Amino acid sequence: MQVRSGNPTIMGANLIDGVYNFSFANASSNVTLLLFSEKKKHPKYKIKFEEDMRFGDVYSMAISGIDLSSYFYAYEIDKHIFIDPYAKEITDCGCFGKKSREDVYISPICLPEYDWEGDRPLDLDYKDSIFYKLNVRGYTKSKTSKVKEKGTFRGIIEKLPYLKDLGITTIELMPAYEFDEIGRFYQLKEDSILSRYGVDTRFINGEKSSAVNFWGYTRGFYFAPKASFSSRVAGKDYKKGYSSEFKDLVKEAHKAGIEVVMEMFFVKESVSLCLDCVRYWVNEYHIDGVHVYGEETILKAIASDPMLSKTKVLTVFWEGNKGTYKHMANYNNDFQNVVRQLLKGDENQLQSFINVTKNNPTNSAVINYITNNNGFTLTDLVSYDRKHNELNGENNRDGENFNYSWNCGEEGPTKKRKIIDLRLKQIKNALTMVILSAGTPLILAGDEFANSQEGNNNPYCVDSEVSWLTWKETSTAKKIFDWTKTLIDFRKKYAILHQENPLSQTDRLSIGFPDLSYHGNNAWFTPTDNFIRQVGMMYSAAHGEEGVNELIYIAYNMHWEEHELALPKIDSKEGWKIVMCSATKKETATINEEKRTVLLAPRSVAILVGEYKPFKKGIIITPKLDTSNNNKIDDINRSDKTN
Repeated sequence: MQVRSGNPTIMGANLIDGVYNFSFANASSNVTLLLFSEKKKHPKYKIKFEEDMRFGDVYSMAISGIDLSSYFYAYEIDKHIFIDPYAKEITDCGCFGKKSREDVYISPICLPEYDWEGDRPLDLDYKDSIFYKLNVRGYTKSKTSKVKEKGTFRGIIEKLPYLKDLGITTIELMPAYEFDEIGRFYQLKEDSILSRYGVDTRFINGEKSSAVNFWGYTRGFYFAPKASFSSRVAGKDYKKGYSSEFKDLVKEAHKAGIEVVMEMFFVKESVSLCLDCVRYWVNEYHIDGVHVYGEETILKAIASDPMLSKTKVLTVFWEGNKGTYKHMANYNNDFQNVVRQLLKGDENQLQSFINVTKNNPTNSAVINYITNNNGFTLTDLVSYDRKHNELNGENNRDGENFNYSWNCGEEGPTKKRKIIDLRLKQIKNALTMVILSAGTPLILAGDEFANSQEGNNNPYCVDSEVSWLTWKETSTAKKIFDWTKTLIDFRKKYAILHQENPLSQTDRLSIGFPDLSYHGNNAWFTPTDNFIRQVGMMYSAAHGEEGVNELIYIAYNMHWEEHELALPKIDSKEGWKIVMCSATKKETATINEEKRTVLLAPRSVAILVGEYKPFKKGIIITPKLDTSNNNKIDDINRSDKTN
């Protein structure tokens, strides 16, 4: 074995041209590398870092002349054993399964080779994406999931055909790197390695504690997939490694045309570590994007990194993409709050609703959602007026107080058919608002089949059936699933509904219709007074795809009374027809005989399609005044432009 100073610019343990390079940052002057042979309890080699191996606060050592490919390592600092923050996997040292607080956790120096079979990130445009957010364990842990490997990466693989059938293009994983759930990384009786890294340990109260960190929004070992999310017991087969199961997930997802995005919760980390981490996951695991929580300097470094220029980067706010590729996305509650308020019938929300549904910046994307993990599920949003977080053990003081929810007449579960029907209608309305708005829609896993958390809007520490998805097969669940799938198919069918750039509300192609227009009681005129809760949004499909001479009219009525919206006149034998309606069969939307208005039931949405005859070249169409049905505004669906 030959030992010398290494390359301090490459952190972690890496094999480079036959030389093992170890770099570790610490301010102590007493750092020792521990090498364990095939996971023996005690290190086979202890090699102290000499002063010439120190570069600032980075220790770096190069070892050659020995095969360490099956070895594990850790660092000893002042008689304490530390895991490398850059560790690629984490396992115990010969005591796995005993749950001893004296266990020593170590990491493999090398990961096994993996056959990617030519896999690459999919590089899908935001405009063509349908996001789906899930917790790895909670997604399939319940017995209702009907998968073999419950609560694991492989469990998600088993659900990929389901996701593909639904129309999902991108799954967003809540933190799936190695974080401390219940204090499993104790290395001394009084000490937890994560607490020494500055982790909030209020949920880590020793072996008698029942509290867990279910969500994972905490510091952790960012380079290692979470061992407990693997169906392979961590370290049992060190030659194969449990990290390969995450690679299996990404590869199989890509085969199904589905991207994988990871959430990264960076707290008090250096910019270099965060940048190294994102690069590593993109290169080593082929992930398609990251949802980053961190300080502005970290976000800017990741956003401007040339290696990540085609990696989706999501965070709370971007001022704009200065590059040539639209890879950044705003991920915030603006859309959610506006849509929730209009959904339950609050006044003075219509103009804000119009603004957020057409929002589609040129230099960055927007992620639209009405529910997320930090809040009610969609079913709970229409079933509870108040949060019910007693199970969390904080006297219901945690979680968001302002949910803009409405229980539709009774708190929690009910057997009243009228309330059940209203809740189903509200769920359909909400999904329509999210999926058919500009920008990129995001669905919270389980919302498509009425998953509930019993009114808990913050189950961060609840690892049970409450926070796990309950895969329902009821008639209501099927109706919601079918509605969701049909909406996604409808969005994908018409390019005008998922454009890369914002719609101009003008007829830039001179085809007789603007790309987007709004309508109220009169065609082409939209009052937005504080008491108005209904609007018609009309899209011209030809502006999205040449030759598709169809108009799409989405009629929203969030008032508790029925309303009539005007329909622009179109040159067609059939005229307008209703293709989807959220109301029950008894109160479904109706079009009048003249095909000039649509009557909407209270709190309902209807989607209409009308096919028209295209203009002939050289013919000038002059609009005529239409005073039928009290339409006092000229019906200018055919402009006096020459095609």
